[in-house]
Amino acid sequence: MQFIETATEISHLETEMYKLSHLLSDQRIVLTTLSQASILGNENTLSRESLDNHDLEGERAEEERKNKLTSISEKVESCMNLLDFPDRHLLHEGDLLEIDAEENTALQRMHVYLFNDCLMLTSWISNRRGPMRYKFQTSYPISTLAVVNVRDLGTVKQAFKVLAFPDTRVFQCNSIAIKKDWLDKFDVAKKMHIEKENLKQKKKDSMDKPKHESLESPSLSVEEIPSPQLTPLPDWVVDVTEELDVLIVERHFQKTYELMMAAQKTLNEEEFKNHPQKCEILKKIEQKQKVLTEILLKELDVNHNWSPRGGLRSSRPPVIILNKFNLTSQACELFLDICSHTVKAHVKGVQLEGSIYSYVKQVGEVFFCSLSDALTEFIVLFPKNKLSAFIVWASMQLRILMSQIIKQVFTPQCALDSVLECVQSLREQCTLFCEFGLDLRFQMNSCLRTPIIRALKEYKEKIIDSMKSKITDDKWTPVNMHTKAGMNKFLTQMENLGLILVRYVINETWVDLSSSTVWFVQSIITVQNVGLKIVTKDMMDVVDECIYSIFSSRLMYSSVNDVSYAHKNYKFILDTVLPLVLKNYKQEVGYDNEKLLELAKKYGVNIAPPKKSNITKYTSNEYL
Repeated sequence: MQFIETATEISHLETEMYKLSHLLSDQRIVLTTLSQASILGNENTLSRESLDNHDLEGERAEEERKNKLTSISEKVESCMNLLDFPDRHLLHEGDLLEIDAEENTALQRMHVYLFNDCLMLTSWISNRRGPMRYKFQTSYPISTLAVVNVRDLGTVKQAFKVLAFPDTRVFQCNSIAIKKDWLDKFDVAKKMHIEKENLKQKKKDSMDKPKHESLESPSLSVEEIPSPQLTPLPDWVVDVTEELDVLIVERHFQKTYELMMAAQKTLNEEEFKNHPQKCEILKKIEQKQKVLTEILLKELDVNHNWSPRGGLRSSRPPVIILNKFNLTSQACELFLDICSHTVKAHVKGVQLEGSIYSYVKQVGEVFFCSLSDALTEFIVLFPKNKLSAFIVWASMQLRILMSQIIKQVFTPQCALDSVLECVQSLREQCTLFCEFGLDLRFQMNSCLRTPIIRALKEYKEKIIDSMKSKITDDKWTPVNMHTKAGMNKFLTQMENLGLILVRYVINETWVDLSSSTVWFVQSIITVQNVGLKIVTKDMMDVVDECIYSIFSSRLMYSSVNDVSYAHKNYKFILDTVLPLVLKNYKQEVGYDNEKLLELAKKYGVNIAPPKKSNITKYTSNEYL
C-alpha cells in the first residue's frame, strides 16, 4: 500500500513538474518575441518572413507525418486508419518478443508501433506476398496504458510489462539500451497525453468564465439574479475514480463495491443534486462498475485460469457482488460450471484399485459429498427461486456419473453378486443425500433400469444355455466332497441359500444329489435373491420371467430323462426347491409369484398354505 501511494504521489509530482516546464517554455517564447519587436514599427518584414518560414516548416512536417503513417498502413495488413486523427504521429517502433505473463515462455515475435495517442501491436507474416509485412493484432489507447519495468529473472531479461485492462502483455528487448529507449518513449507519450488533457480543461474553463461574468454584469442587481452557493464535494468523492482503480488492481472487490455504493449515495443527496460534477463522476463510476463486472465474470469462468484447489468458497465473493449488481442468472450459470469441474476433478481422483465394489463405493461417497458441498454453498449464495437450476444440474451430473459406472460394472466379466453390491452401495449413498433435502433416487433408478434388465436377461440366457450341456454331461451319481471340511463348507453355503441338506449326506463326504442339480439350486436361488434386491417395483415382471424361464427349462429337460437317479433329483427339485423359491419370494415381496404357482400346479406340486399362528390374544388392553 505504501508503494502504491508513493507511486501515486510521484505521478502527481511529475505532472506538476511538466506543467511548470511548459509554463517556463511559454514565458521564454514571449520574452524572445518581445526582444525581437521593433519600437519604430519596421518589424513587418521580419515577422512576415519568420511566419512564412514557420508555415513552410509546418507544411513539411505535416506532409512527412502523413507519408510516415501511410507507409505504416501499407506494411500492416488489416491496419486501422491511422490518418483519422490529425494530431497522431509516430514516436517509436521496433521488434519485440512477447513473453507469457505466467509461464515466462516465448509466445511470438511482434512489431510494435508507439504513437502519441495509442500503442499498436502487429505480428509478423511468415508467408508474406507483396508489401504487407505485418498483421494487425490490437491497439490500446495511451490513456489506459501503464508500463511497468520487469526485473531480470531466469531466462527473462530486458523485459517490460504493458498493463492495458483487462490484458497484461510482457515484451522482451534485445538489449538494455533498447529497453531504456522504449521506456523513455512511453514516458514521453504519457506526458503528451497529460498536456493535451490539461489544455482541453483550460479551454473549457476559459469558455465557462464569460458565462459567469455575464451573469455577474452590473446591469443586473443582486436582488434580481441571486448567485447560488454550491456545496463543494468531499475530497474522497472527487478522487473516487482513482481510488476505485487502485482497489480493482489490488483485487479488493468488496471494498470496491462498497466505495461505489457510498459514492453514488453521497452524490444523490439533496445538497449535491445540482452540482456540475455530479453527472461526470456518476458516469465514471458506472464505467468502473462495468470493468468490475467483467473482472468478476472472468473470475468465475472455468476456462480462465481456474483451479479446483481453491474450493467452492473461493467463488463466494464474486458471486455475492454479482448478485448485488442484479446479475444472478449469469453468476448462477458460472457457479454451476465451477461445481461441475469440481465434481469431475474429485471423481477423477479416485483410482481403480482392488475390487470393483470398493471403487464404486468410493466414487459414490466422493460424488455425493461434492454434491452436498455444492448444494450447501448454493443455498447460501442464491435465492430460493434458483433451486430449480441446481436440481436440473444435479440430475445431469448424476446421469453423467451413472453412465461411467454402468460401463465399468455391467460387463459380462462382473458377477451378478458384485453388480448387486455396487448398486446397493450407490443407492445407500443416494438415500443419505436425501437428508440435504434433495431426492435423486428416481433419477438413479431410471439410469439403472435398462442395464439391470439387460443383466438379468443375459444371466438367464447364460443359465439356460449352460443347463442343457450340464444335464447331458451329468453322470447322475452323488457328488463327492472328498473331505469333511469340504462337506461342512458346502452345507454352510447351502444353508445360507435356505436349504438344509444334512439328510442328503452319505458317508460324511458324499451328497446324495447330482452335480447338475447342485449347480441348478445355487443358480436359481442366487438369481432370485439378487433379482429381488436389485430391481424396483416396476421391474418385478422381469424377475418373475427369469425365475419362471429357468425353472421351466430345468423341469422340461428332467422330464424326458429315464434314469432313476435323475428322477430322484427331479423329485427333489419339485418337492424341495420349488416350494422354497416360492416361500422366499413371498417373504421378500409380500405376495406370490403367479407364474411360478401356475408352473407348480402344472407339474402337480402342492403348495401348503402358511400355518396360522396359535399365539393367544389378549382380551383387554390392560397390558398394552
